[in-house]
Amino acid sequence: MMNVCGIVAEYNPFHTGHAHHLAQTRRALGAETAIVCAMSGDFVQRGDLAILEKYRRAEAAVRCGVDLVIETPLSACLWAAEGFARGAVALLDALGCLTHLSFGAEHADLGLLRRAADRTAATAPLRQALQRGLPYAAAMQQAVSATDPAAGALLASPNDTLAVEYLRALTALDSAIEPLAIPRAGSAHDSTAPVDGLPSASYLRGLLRQDALSACRPLMPPASFDVLDRAIRAGAAPVTSAAVDQAIVAHLRRLDPAALLPFCGDDGLAHRLWTAIRDQTSFAAIATAAQTRRYPLARVRRALLRAWLDLPNAVPVTAGYVRVLAIGARGRAVLRLMKRTCALPVIVKPVTERALPDALQPALALDARADDLYALAQPDRALHVGGDHFRRSPFCLPDSV
Repeated sequence: MMNVCGIVAEYNPFHTGHAHHLAQTRRALGAETAIVCAMSGDFVQRGDLAILEKYRRAEAAVRCGVDLVIETPLSACLWAAEGFARGAVALLDALGCLTHLSFGAEHADLGLLRRAADRTAATAPLRQALQRGLPYAAAMQQAVSATDPAAGALLASPNDTLAVEYLRALTALDSAIEPLAIPRAGSAHDSTAPVDGLPSASYLRGLLRQDALSACRPLMPPASFDVLDRAIRAGAAPVTSAAVDQAIVAHLRRLDPAALLPFCGDDGLAHRLWTAIRDQTSFAAIATAAQTRRYPLARVRRALLRAWLDLPNAVPVTAGYVRVLAIGARGRAVLRLMKRTCALPVIVKPVTERALPDALQPALALDARADDLYALAQPDRALHVGGDHFRRSPFCLPDSV
């Protein structure tokens, strides 16, 4: 039986660092390992619109070696590390055929990462740190460091924080999936320059916002660069939140603190957002004005996007279905295996989702609305039409048909 390895990613966009991770995963598990990626859709965890829409990003992934791309639940994509990891890992676990979960880590020491994951299970120190006004990541680091300084030091890195959350999610699910920690190479998270030819995705997005596409070429696999280049020529990229500033602000101005509460939690953020929404005139300015140590920028941006999408925090981060975005070289074999093992309905063509049970329809409607709102941010106004959600099908590599 072949190994089937899961990866959680955003591929925003897919670059040489991501290709390195795939190569190291197959080096550890075998060249024939099938890789299934749970990829964020059109909205990403930093509280932003993806630079390129999800089907094109999924195409780039399978052209660069991923075998099957499925969509991480929308609610998980707009949650902090804990919910993001829980939603993505639960989705991969539900496939029923994964043998491993591969993730990058600054310190790829599974023993130490497990210690950090075990320490974070102690809720009392974490709750006390949160009550003192610390953001979640800082509160977790402080709580763990109090009893295990070495494990707590891991949580200073965003990649290690996610690694710990993946391990926590696997434990909570009592999953048989084996974790595989790959040493992270290249640029750090949000780095402003590549290291050894491996950039951060945020560096590439910065180049694209400066209309410097040619500078991205040496930092992306050729197949991924070609997908991006074609999208830009088609007027489908780069996508930025600035393109929908007025749409977001117009919606937010209709909401009072009580109406904002379902998207913020009950710790005072709703009132702070309401003040910023009245005083500022753009999505970025509102987020910056509302940001504090207690309310980190990414959390504020996620809350604003949730309000725009009408996606309350109460919507579960776990999925009731699997949405396929792209099929690569071994993807057909994985899909056949999933027919016997998957605990959830599998959506290959969105047009078929209307036949799914009534209980799933509210979540499916949220997906469709999010796709329609994202479409408004594409550079070519001809692409702003609604309803494209139901006209799309997964990209399929020719030799996998």
